[in-house]
Amino acid sequence: MPRLVGKRSNPTPAIALIILAAAALGVSLEYYGYMNVVPGFGRTVPYPLNSADDFGAK
Repeated sequence: MPRLVGKRSNPTPAIALIILAAAALGVSLEYYGYMNVVPGFGRTVPYPLNSADDFGAK
């Protein structure tokens, strides 16, 4: 059985997961129209946060 005392952990997998999650969040925000970094990508109308605002009903 290997000794684990004194061994340093490898942060590479955690850093890779954080970067991947941040990229996925950025792509989803771009797709749903909350930010417009890439013109013509995703929805043209932001996703409604309130169901009363669906389809422009006021």
